[in-house]
Amino acid sequence: MNNPERLPSETHKPITGYLWGGLAVLTCPCHLPILAVVLAGTTAGAFIGEHWGIAALTLTGLFVLSVTRLLRAFKGRS
Repeated sequence: MNNPERLPSETHKPITGYLWGGLAVLTCPCHLPILAVVLAGTTAGAFIGEHWGIAALTLTGLFVLSVTRLLRAFKGRS
């Protein structure tokens, strides 16, 4: 009934904005120790444990990208 092609383009912005916001929360560099504990025993956890600097730089870059996209998605909405 509500096909995506029939919805106005402004309806997609909040959905993508919330998704970018969720990604920003997950990739915030201050959450790196929490991610290391949650992912302990996995390959990703082993990588984070061995390469803190690379993980922090990668998460910081992804965090900045997602916050930028979040702000762009909600720009102009009042």
